[in-house]
Amino acid sequence: MKEGVVMNTLLHEIGKKGKKTIVMIHGTAMSWDMFLGSAGKLAKDYRVILVSVPGHDPRTSKSFTSIEQIADDIEMALIKQGYTTLDMVYGLSMGGGLVIRMLADDRLVIRHAIIDAGITPYEYPRIVTRMILLKDFLMTEWGKHSKKALSLAFPPEDYTQFGLDMMWQTLQHMSAQTIWRVYDSTDNYSMPETFPTLNTVIEYWYGEKEEKERKTDIHYVRNHIPGILLRRLDGMKHGQYVVTKPDCFIRDIHQRMERLI
Repeated sequence: MKEGVVMNTLLHEIGKKGKKTIVMIHGTAMSWDMFLGSAGKLAKDYRVILVSVPGHDPRTSKSFTSIEQIADDIEMALIKQGYTTLDMVYGLSMGGGLVIRMLADDRLVIRHAIIDAGITPYEYPRIVTRMILLKDFLMTEWGKHSKKALSLAFPPEDYTQFGLDMMWQTLQHMSAQTIWRVYDSTDNYSMPETFPTLNTVIEYWYGEKEEKERKTDIHYVRNHIPGILLRRLDGMKHGQYVVTKPDCFIRDIHQRMERLI
């Protein structure tokens, strides 16, 4: 495999071949290259694989299907490239949901997993989940057609102007079907009755300022993922840490990677 970025519709690789491997999976209304700043610095010491979740990249015509299908696609693509053991997998929001599903699939050896504000399956009556789905869909469609509305949800002073601009550009590419499927699947993906026994360090991160919104997710991971470690990010909103504190984020990743023997 060549050094530098390997472009296909799902995986983009940078960094040192043969070194420890980190996989990073972005969230909704983001694209894989939003992680390039952090990934570029990490690539000085590691092999970094950035996942491009279908339906989010304006350079491809791929559509979002489901958390289950995309997790399967990621796993199969990694195995095809020879990555059966991963030192770290990091997923943000929707990407965190994909990490949870990949852990549940137990096809890859994952030594350390970070689920950053990951979305877990709702355990509500169907009528409630339909109402939440409709609300999220309409709010996102509003943000897609109004940058001012998007900036109210993700103020540039909190997420940087670059972050806001990148989200706006990504949303312009996302079809209504993809947006609907993203929320429908991310909130309702299937999981096994019993989580597999894994030799994986699993962390769940969440921002202090989103603790109320993540209450059900925290409850879910505590009750379904044995031994999970919770970490509250002081002063942070949803997805803010990796976007606005890249140096702190990189330091945290380095510390965890150095603990892996």
